[in-house]
Amino acid sequence: MGSSQSSEQRARRQAPAPPVPPTYSTQGPAYPPPPVYATTPGQYPPPPPAAPYNYGQPPSMPGAYQALYRPPVPTPVPQQQPYAPQQFGQPPRPPVQTQECQTTATIRNQVNLKKQTLTLEATAQQGIFNITFSFDASAPCRVTTFVCAHEDVRKACKITGPFPGAPAVSYPKGLNHKFPPSSVPSGHVVNTVKAPARDLTSVNNDTFPVIIRLEALNEDVPGEAGRSLESLEPGCELPHWVQSQTTYARLVKEDDGSWGLRVIKQKIWVKGTAYELQEIYGMEQNKAGGSGEGYEDVDGNECVICMSAPRDTTALPCRHMCMCHGCASALKTQTNKCPICRNEIESLLHIKINNKSPAPGAPGQAAA
Repeated sequence: MGSSQSSEQRARRQAPAPPVPPTYSTQGPAYPPPPVYATTPGQYPPPPPAAPYNYGQPPSMPGAYQALYRPPVPTPVPQQQPYAPQQFGQPPRPPVQTQECQTTATIRNQVNLKKQTLTLEATAQQGIFNITFSFDASAPCRVTTFVCAHEDVRKACKITGPFPGAPAVSYPKGLNHKFPPSSVPSGHVVNTVKAPARDLTSVNNDTFPVIIRLEALNEDVPGEAGRSLESLEPGCELPHWVQSQTTYARLVKEDDGSWGLRVIKQKIWVKGTAYELQEIYGMEQNKAGGSGEGYEDVDGNECVICMSAPRDTTALPCRHMCMCHGCASALKTQTNKCPICRNEIESLLHIKINNKSPAPGAPGQAAA
């Protein structure tokens, strides 16, 4: 009994004394005591590693994968514009290719059919409609119409069809001609009873429901004297000394159930070459009325960039006339996108329009 007590007393005397608690100065500010693991290192284990799928570091990849895959190191790219913000590592924008100004050839069209005036007029007979429209002519001309006809572009735009065409109608030069004239009985009709509805409403292999051709003598071709349009058969191969405009249309059902005409395209024949006419969206004459399917326009006549100068420059190939010449010149050095449709601009067309109204009977001036 005594021996056991003496051994316990010896063990107590050999045990190390507890650490002396730290003392704090009462003169300075009262700081909180430091954490216990800081004064007694080694008492607490380190925290467990974070789960890689939560917020910690991802697991290390195998050595073979690390040898094959090396992430690219971003390198700073010099800014293309000194004051334009550019993200670190982003490739520079390709420079805009500036094109030199070139003078385009201007073709003077001696006859022009106004597409918005092309309509069908009902007659006393059921299913028969007259073709009516207005046009301008700067030279004597003639008008011919064809229904369900085929055009052969390999034979100088020769027109053939299953239905006999009406005789050609001659007109003097002048503006705002009406077709057909009141003095001539109209034989230029569309018969919806004889012609199938499918052939009158769709285009199939260069066969068009309605073809209207306006022909005039080309004043720029030498040796024109002695030639006349009366010597040519309607729809024949066009010679080089004839200038013509051909309008292709199809029948559509209007909202009220009546039949109407919609222009598909227009072509002109000048000196043995055919050119297809295309609309320029934003010109003043186009805003007066609808010009066909897919019509699009921008309100106002000012440049969409500076909002002060009149717009006179067209973006190609989208054909949006929305800028003035000064803004277009500055825009082509910064971007190649159209301000309206954001499509790529391949070229710019500067159009000078003569706003002076021509005298009655005088030929209209073409835009340069």
